[in-house]
Amino acid sequence: MWTPKMDHHHHDHGEKRPYDQVTPESMENQYTTTEQVWSGNPNQALIAYLGEEPAEGTALDIGCGEGADLVWLSSKGYVTTGIDFAPTAVKRAKQNAPSAEVLLVSFTEFAIESGRQFDLVSCSYGQIPANDTSVAQLENLVAPGGTLLFTHHDFESESAATPKWLSENLSEAFRVELVESFERDIKTGAGAHHHVDIVLKATKVD
Repeated sequence: MWTPKMDHHHHDHGEKRPYDQVTPESMENQYTTTEQVWSGNPNQALIAYLGEEPAEGTALDIGCGEGADLVWLSSKGYVTTGIDFAPTAVKRAKQNAPSAEVLLVSFTEFAIESGRQFDLVSCSYGQIPANDTSVAQLENLVAPGGTLLFTHHDFESESAATPKWLSENLSEAFRVELVESFERDIKTGAGAHHHVDIVLKATKVD
């Protein structure tokens, strides 16, 4: 989870936020100065939108943070892989989700170098650049017939992909199942001040 640590005056919905300022260094600093950054619970949108579906095959968690989503995906039956660009996050994710493959790598590097596809690609609060190249890389990570679940806070950005923006920029290879607001109730962790997420769910047509 690559959500930046913002000052409170940045939390107004619709305000353009400097998501392009999030770097591996800034996130690593956040992890190393706090014993646990996030709540330790899986993303509520993940449970809400995937909890009733049968789990099979492989799952990729982009920006896996400390691994809470990996734990949940593994418990559902997925063979899970998590990627993050903060070394301390990867270390904690490996400890918390020992059955998952966790890699220290950026989204772009993984998309270019791995050559892999997954039945489920989940990105919760990950920073994906808002450009055609990154969209194509994200699409290529999803196996034919697979699912893309992309969740982020309700915000606008000129540099980072949002669920709404992504829904308008996916290729014809994808069928958008839904793009909608999701109210969440988080009491602990660095993201507790965010109460509204936007969720995109799309299927890659065979």
